[in-house]
Amino acid sequence: MNTAPDWFAAKFNLADLTVKRHAFWTLSIRPAQPTLGACVLSLNRPCAAWGETTPEENAELAGVVADVERRLKACFAYDKINYLMLMMVDPHVHFHVIPRYAEPRHRYDLEWTDRAWPKPPDLSAGLVGAELLERIRRDVLST
Repeated sequence: MNTAPDWFAAKFNLADLTVKRHAFWTLSIRPAQPTLGACVLSLNRPCAAWGETTPEENAELAGVVADVERRLKACFAYDKINYLMLMMVDPHVHFHVIPRYAEPRHRYDLEWTDRAWPKPPDLSAGLVGAELLERIRRDVLST
């Protein structure tokens, strides 16, 4: 079975935060939530460059993105969505999927404010606990 590199799986806690594993891509909840419902969409095999992905991996991506957007829209009613492939720190093909909100959202007894709206998101913000991440994961999974 093809899997992301061990270091990547550990850093993004794929064992606990995976929402859905597709043939080539895995959707997981991002351990730090700069906005409500932030996720990671990662390739299921070790790969350090976007140009090294296969036609099959890229073909599946369109359907996976549609599934991600449907789930996040149903759960959190985002206003916009950002996909960031930075790979400056983590050299493995993955996207940070960041729902964006023009107005604060109230969920899980918290007020979630997209402080960077409408500018690029601040990925350094938003550490949350394991229990809250699991609640978010279950909600996204159930949609």
